[in-house]
Amino acid sequence: MKVGILWDLDGTLLDTLEDLADGVNYALRTHGYPERTLKEVRAFVGHGAANLIARSVPEGVDPKPVLATFQPYYKAHSLVKTCPYEGILSALEAIRAKY
Repeated sequence: MKVGILWDLDGTLLDTLEDLADGVNYALRTHGYPERTLKEVRAFVGHGAANLIARSVPEGVDPKPVLATFQPYYKAHSLVKTCPYEGILSALEAIRAKY
């Protein structure tokens, strides 16, 4: 019998928080809005980029232009600080060896 395992990379296997925060803050800064802390961005993550940006902009601000700035920036810079969490690579190797 074949075994398959599905993994969520973003935030599960890979620590992407700093690159996400950099992208959020770039987009906010570009539109003249205050930046968010790493702790704030961590609290805002979940349910996709549109939700992340909607939660990051000041109340009453249309998030669509900020999202339009965030998306290409994050695509181009999403691997600057992103890395596997400690121990993930060896854990994946152990799972691979077992199956």
